Amino acid sequence: MPSKAITLIMLVAATMLFGELKFQPFESDFRISFGIGAFFFFLMWLRDVPIILASLLTGSAVVLFRIWLDYVTGEEVFRFYQSTLSHVPSLAFYLFFGLVIWLGRAGRYVNAPLKLGLLGAIADFSANIAELLVRKSLASQGVYFVFLPHEEYLLLILAFVRSFFIVGFLNIIQMRHLREISREQQLRFEKMVMISSDLHVEALYLKKVMGHIEQATRNGYNLYRELRTREDGGEVPALDPPLSRRALSIAEEVHEIKKDSQRILSGVSKIIQQERVVQELTIEEIVQLVLNANQKYARMLKKDIEFVSDLQTSPATRHVYSLLSVLNNLLSNAVEAIEDSGTVWLRVYEHQGEIFFLVSDTGSGITSGDEMFIFIPGYTTKYDEQGNASTGIGLPHARNVIEELGGTLEIRQGEMPEKTVFEVRIPIHRL
Repeated sequence: MPSKAITLIMLVAATMLFGELKFQPFESDFRISFGIGAFFFFLMWLRDVPIILASLLTGSAVVLFRIWLDYVTGEEVFRFYQSTLSHVPSLAFYLFFGLVIWLGRAGRYVNAPLKLGLLGAIADFSANIAELLVRKSLASQGVYFVFLPHEEYLLLILAFVRSFFIVGFLNIIQMRHLREISREQQLRFEKMVMISSDLHVEALYLKKVMGHIEQATRNGYNLYRELRTREDGGEVPALDPPLSRRALSIAEEVHEIKKDSQRILSGVSKIIQQERVVQELTIEEIVQLVLNANQKYARMLKKDIEFVSDLQTSPATRHVYSLLSVLNNLLSNAVEAIEDSGTVWLRVYEHQGEIFFLVSDTGSGITSGDEMFIFIPGYTTKYDEQGNASTGIGLPHARNVIEELGGTLEIRQGEMPEKTVFEVRIPIHRL
């Protein structure tokens, strides 16, 4: 309720002030002002304002405000009756305008500019006629009077111009507002996709760890059986507890870790399925997401990096998050490899039933001979400002993801200015 009252006060105040920007076409007290434009605009922009009440309050406030202005700025002796007689017809204008807008249910046509403009013009013209009728009736004091044709034509033209100007202005603001909403939604969408991609990566890591845990459990149990056999044969010294029992205890503990990991994997997988933003994207859309993310990453690192993409094909794929994680890893590595400024290229094309992704940069490159090591888990050449080494699992993970899709990830030395080129190849039918 307080917010609606404040809105009404703002509408009334704006209309009063804009109403003083005026001209008088008929050499009389009848005026054409910007007040009704402001009134019409705010009615359509706010929409939840009660139209009839707003019309009554605005009309009354305009009349009182103009009487007060006559009192303050009048050069001659102020005559209250004469001033009231001059400005009361404005109340009729706002009431009649609001009534037509209310009866025409203008709020339904906010997204139909032509209909809204026509309704506004009808309301404006009829309200001006109503005001003229009241004004001439009061001025003639019952004496017969007529309208001059040029008065009606001028009012009709002004009604259309004023109404469609306001509707056009309203649509411009709405379009800007919609663009801002669309931009925010796009940013939110990109953020959600990248978060889902990160979750997908973590789930893949967890699946891989699960395989290692399963193998460790199996190895532990096999060690238990072998030690038990050797203990029975006297080949292993008797200890308390026996070595076989210790091996079995380790296998059981690893099995418990496996069960906990399974529960975590199940929870992460459930979140991924619930929060999956998209089921399918084109390669072009995936590339654009990755480029946007790494442009922000480069700005965060205060690097001046130009990103150049060359897409010669753009099929759709269901492996959205796998490709996002791989391409994002390759491009972020390229950004980190560039010292202060440089260029990162991403090329996509098809050849002999395979799709190729080439990522290259003008960074420091890979030292000759290191190519055979960079896909080994734990190997890294990246250190932070404190001298801490990177995890060294990004590229091995990226290769594993691509291999799961039946593809390959290789590195080769590029030709200047491209120092390093990562080549991803995936069979088209696996997308």
